[in-house]
Amino acid sequence: MRIITILFFILFSYNSQAHNETLSTAYYKHLVFRETPFSQTQGRVPISKERSEKENHYKLSYNANNKLVLIEYRCGDVLINRRRAGIMDGFRNIATKTKIEYIEFKEIRTFYDEDGVQGNNPMNVYKEVYEYNTSGERIGTAFYDKDDKLTNNSWNIASYTWKHQGDNTILEKRNNNAGEYVTMRPYYKFMTTIYKFANDGILISMNHIDDNANLIEDESGVAIDKAVYDSDLNLIGFNFFNAKNEPVIGSFLKSAGGKIEYDEHGNCIKYATINIDNKLMMSRKKAYDVYQFDAAGNVVEISSYDTNDEVVKSRNVLKTKFIYNSKKPFKHLKTEYYHNE
Repeated sequence: MRIITILFFILFSYNSQAHNETLSTAYYKHLVFRETPFSQTQGRVPISKERSEKENHYKLSYNANNKLVLIEYRCGDVLINRRRAGIMDGFRNIATKTKIEYIEFKEIRTFYDEDGVQGNNPMNVYKEVYEYNTSGERIGTAFYDKDDKLTNNSWNIASYTWKHQGDNTILEKRNNNAGEYVTMRPYYKFMTTIYKFANDGILISMNHIDDNANLIEDESGVAIDKAVYDSDLNLIGFNFFNAKNEPVIGSFLKSAGGKIEYDEHGNCIKYATINIDNKLMMSRKKAYDVYQFDAAGNVVEISSYDTNDEVVKSRNVLKTKFIYNSKKPFKHLKTEYYHNE
């Protein structure tokens, strides 16, 4: 076993030193949704280089070992804000440009804005450091600020630990920078969580357990969150269940789950909350959001509706419009908020 460990260490060290450079690239309209930073960053809806020259896209760059070393959200060759992609991309931990380096048993991610200036990612983290075991499996990550000090992200999490349970299953725990055990999110109260994945790394379910690995319900009554994907890896739905595997209304959405629709380019055009009977229900004063996009892939309008398909206000706004330069779609000109019909 010691010989195997030493050989892996030598191989990993060689790869980290000699192969952080880009060898190949791929272009995608979107990224697969990530519920946990354990999940690898994957693209969805691949496009050609020719299309990437006039459309918004993620450019993913890989090294000689097919490890991801650079993530860029661009229109042509111009870096742009990834919020233009709308929702359901796995970009919580990703900035406009994300650089990835491999050093020994670590994967280090740093973040950059549209001007190439290093800064925090959307979760208010300056640097992410992933740890790997001798089998090449992720076993944890920690977050750091600009002074290289352990820091909490915007969910009050400073570090994750993952134990591999076999059969594409991991056990996840989280701590803040005071070493306290914390929930999955401040508003989503799962503590110790079992994640189950398909062979391709796509999330199947999240399961809330106690110290004896028994399913338990959080304070809203949810014990299981199951995800549904289509053949293009679009997350098209999720449902909540109690510890008896029965459908239940709960979680931070106060619903039984959600349904999501996409256009042919993988843009999320409708996000709805549903009840136990799989019908629309009101959640946070709305039943669903509608997103509209232009030809380049910029979100150009967002509006919310009730169960009668009547437009309603969300955060005191009836409709939001985003205006771009018609000849240079990478240029965002202004955002307009409509408070009245």
